[in-house]
Amino acid sequence: MRNHTENFCCGLVAALQKFEPPVLIVSTIVGRGMYSIGDAVKEMLDDSGEVYHVPIEELMNPGAFNEDFKRYQLISNRAPFLLNLVYTIPFFYYRKLVREKYFAGSDLHRIQDKMEALKIKSVICISHRPAFWFSAFKRRTRGDFKLWGLLGEYGRTLGWKYIFWDVMDGYLSPLAERERDFPFPAHLDYVHIKLPVRSGYRELAESAGDINKTLLVAGYWGQGSFVKIINSLSRRLPKLHIHVVCGENKTIFERLSTRYQNHPQVIVHGQLASLTGLMGECASIISKPGISTVLETHHAGRKLFLLKGMPVAEDHNADYAIRYFGAQRFTVDNFSQWCLTDHET
Repeated sequence: MRNHTENFCCGLVAALQKFEPPVLIVSTIVGRGMYSIGDAVKEMLDDSGEVYHVPIEELMNPGAFNEDFKRYQLISNRAPFLLNLVYTIPFFYYRKLVREKYFAGSDLHRIQDKMEALKIKSVICISHRPAFWFSAFKRRTRGDFKLWGLLGEYGRTLGWKYIFWDVMDGYLSPLAERERDFPFPAHLDYVHIKLPVRSGYRELAESAGDINKTLLVAGYWGQGSFVKIINSLSRRLPKLHIHVVCGENKTIFERLSTRYQNHPQVIVHGQLASLTGLMGECASIISKPGISTVLETHHAGRKLFLLKGMPVAEDHNADYAIRYFGAQRFTVDNFSQWCLTDHET
């Protein structure tokens, strides 16, 4: 293990030492936060060349991909209020569990090909999506590999309840075991951990960012309308430079770039591989409570102001960040007060 991780989250480091290589980390690109956690876990494992990280979407057949990824993306972009139903009604998860339990209807050959090609001995599933498909695969094939799940958010998630727990070996969770809301098998190894963050962010905490620069994040999918926020902050705080990151949403990027092309204090960015550069400049972050942004902002020592996020999962993240990471709900008044009361502008 790399030494720099030991003081960061000892529970996770100790747990990772149990995994026999080669190790496959499987996350998801739904929301991208889980993929970031997957990268962080990969960094924590040693550099033996026997650690691999892939999103489950690369291993799914087209039908399952459309059901899991495309449907979620459509709902979160067009009708996010419907996620309250998805995350609270068991039918959506139970139907899939019954289908795989009694009919084994999904084609899992891509998972099998990956496992055989890499001779995988241990699998870590970050999010219930990969955990469902890999537990279905292990149950169907009676696979001889260790299978663990990792909860990548700060709240109870209904999707975790409906996987094949009888073939799971362990569970890594930022929630204490007493906070779980359904019974696990007696054989399961439950480990309470701190969620990891990718390298580059903890180092930013060694120096403060510029109070007159803020980073406005639209998430990887570029969700949100930020014109009102940008205009209000520019009027209230004329010295403030606002960096806006639009993610992969080219429509929002082009619209904001055109609108603010002559505004010297509004800088619009598209898709970035990492936020470390901009986060190093800025003293504050304004964002939805996606798990990667919450973790990265906290460990970078930056002030986090939270916009309204996706129902349920991001609500949990926001509550946790406010309680433990010193985050605040964003309003123009709150942000301005923070800038003007405690800092010289």
